[in-house]
Parts: sequence; structure tokens; C-alpha cells
Amino acid sequence: MNTPAHPPKASVRVHPVSPADEPPMSWAEMRELMRSDFERVVDTMGGQRSLGRVLYWSLLPSRQALLWYRLGRYLFLRGWRNTSWLIFLAATYLTRIEIPPTTAIGRSCFLGHAPIVLCGRIGHHFTHFGDGGMGGGIEQKDIGGGPDLPVIGDHVMCAIRALVLGPVHIGDGAQLGPTCTVTRDVPAGAVVAAAPARILKPTTQATPEAAAPASHAPSPKDEEVPA
Repeated sequence: MNTPAHPPKASVRVHPVSPADEPPMSWAEMRELMRSDFERVVDTMGGQRSLGRVLYWSLLPSRQALLWYRLGRYLFLRGWRNTSWLIFLAATYLTRIEIPPTTAIGRSCFLGHAPIVLCGRIGHHFTHFGDGGMGGGIEQKDIGGGPDLPVIGDHVMCAIRALVLGPVHIGDGAQLGPTCTVTRDVPAGAVVAAAPARILKPTTQATPEAAAPASHAPSPKDEEVPA
């Protein structure tokens, strides 16, 4: 039996409709998305629901960014596009997190620290810990996230400073390590890591005499003089 020289490539999930062209959502659907985001914050932060903690979590920049994004996305899909872009602009100034209304994000999204930029199509239970994001600038092709934008699967985790650029697909359950810059498809369940830090100059091991303070160094006056 002959085997192919190269294994077939994994199929890439292509969405027929870009996020900007999706049908309108209802007010109930938008509120459910907001609620799922907040439940994710509560679960991640320990699950305590005292009044003070709920107020504190509600005022976090990452929480505010998602809240205003959900509202702007709802208005964008309902035809209030100019208003949605004004909300996006105000939220960007307030939170330093950029999520345009043309981005589609699934349920239970959790964001860490600003700055973050999210463009494209993002699945359910997405996590980004901050100082990175998703965008274009590689190739003008639309695989379902918009022109030159990525498609992110469900349960994807991005560590600090992780970037996804261009029309690439990140499979379900993938994990992107710190400082990764991804420009190719990542299969489901894969772990992507950047080059680890390395020591360029080793430390010199100091002797006890060299490590002793100068005030404790022996002086000629302290030495005994034979009679």
C-alpha cells in the first residue's frame, strides 16, 4: 500500500460570513453575553460575590472594555454604526483596550491587563492576559474574521504579550505562551512557546573574603606584632 509523501493538511474552519456582516442580535442575547463575561470574571477572581468585590470587578478597565464593546456590537449589528464607533472610541480612551464593533467575540471572555487589541472572530471562553492581541497586516485574505484578520477557536488562552497576526486560524483549546507572535495556523490543543530567556553572562562566585564588607577587612593595626 502506497502512502503519501506528505500527510494531508488539517482542514481550516472558514466562516461564510464576516463579523461585520452578521445578522442583528436581540437585546436578550446581548445581555446574556454581558452576564457570561461577568460570571467569568467572578469565577477567575475566586467566586466571592460581596457588594464591594462586585463593584470593584465591575469597574476594572478590562470589564468596562467588554461591557462597552458588547453594547457597541449590539448597536452596530442593529444598524447604529456611527454610534457604535463613537462608543468604541470613548471606550478605547477610557480603558486602553481596543475592541472594534466589527469584532465578534463569543461567550465568557476574560481579559487581563491593558493594552489589548482584539480584531477578527474570537470563540467562546477566550482568555488574554494583556499587552497583546489580534490583528492584521500580513495578507489581504478573509477566512471568516474579516479581511486580513484571524479566527480564534473556543477555549483559547493567550499569555502576556501574545500576538496573532493575519488571516490565520487558532484551533480550539490552543495555548499561546508569553511574547509569542503567531502568523501561521495553530492546530487544536497545541501549545505555542517563544524562545526562553538565556543567561548571557554568568555571575562570578565570590569568595567569603571578597563578599565581606570593607569595614570588616583586616588592617595592619589589627595584626599582632611579635615581642
